[in-house]
Amino acid sequence: MTIRALETSEVLRRADEIARVFQRAFGYSDERREHFRDTRLAYLPLYDGALTLGAFDHDRLVGFVYGFDYQPEHWWPQQVGPALVRAGHAGWTEDAFELNELEILPEHQGKGHGTALLRGLFERTAHRHILLSTTADPADRAKVLYRRLGFVDLLPGFRYAGVTEPATIMGRRRPG
Repeated sequence: MTIRALETSEVLRRADEIARVFQRAFGYSDERREHFRDTRLAYLPLYDGALTLGAFDHDRLVGFVYGFDYQPEHWWPQQVGPALVRAGHAGWTEDAFELNELEILPEHQGKGHGTALLRGLFERTAHRHILLSTTADPADRAKVLYRRLGFVDLLPGFRYAGVTEPATIMGRRRPG
């Protein structure tokens, strides 16, 4: 397995392939895959500090992670920022990176690819904080991985406007 950074132009060229990994990782519908490709991936060039890493088994993409600078004017920071302030975590939004997606094909999960992608991300971003959103399920495998790599729960049971399922907002401080 090889981990390498993908330029935004390569992300856009590989959008179908990346979206298929997203779909298979969650078992999503074709419509959800296309929405991810046509919105979240297509909008990546609009975000400052965008960083994408791919995990490759030979030339085959088996996983990816991406994110960008925490930008208060964007949707996600507008959702979580005020809640972080109310919870006494305002400092977490300073010098922060928003980890947007980490996905691994099901047959490659549990083989260290997620750990390798996250460590590669940690090495390539100088931000003091990394923030992410994950499920509220305490047994979620991703949450176990995040905690093992230093993430802590900041907002358990967080609810996005108009979304019924709760989430957990997690953060990691750069050591040192």
